Amino acid sequence: MIEIIEGIDENIFAQAEKLWDITGVSNQQRGDTLSSVLRTVEVGGRFYTAREGRRVVGVCWLTTDGRRLFVHHMAVHPDFQNRGIGRMLLDIAVAYSDKLGQKCKLEVHSDNAAARHLYESVGFSQLDGYIVFIRWD
Repeated sequence: MIEIIEGIDENIFAQAEKLWDITGVSNQQRGDTLSSVLRTVEVGGRFYTAREGRRVVGVCWLTTDGRRLFVHHMAVHPDFQNRGIGRMLLDIAVAYSDKLGQKCKLEVHSDNAAARHLYESVGFSQLDGYIVFIRWD
């Protein structure tokens, strides 16, 4: 049975990092660390895990800038995909954004058709005309 738990510690973060690597959502350049996640949680963010027993099979990290809620590194282990876990995590994110009265925003790689389908099915739409830029250093 899958349960969704809020919170993060060293063990959960280690499992999340492995999951991000397996699913391809991680990127060393982003510099996401346990301390960076904890800082975001201290200022209104959330970190949710989908677990089967003690095993983390899905994650959803949320941050807020006070205007928008951002979904980061949402991932479900390939062995557990297509079971509704991603939708459960996304529903929690949307409910939290509604509670805060903030728009919910996320980024997805253009090649990730399954994730795009999930996001569209929950009511997300592509923000036409925008290209994402980032400065790595």
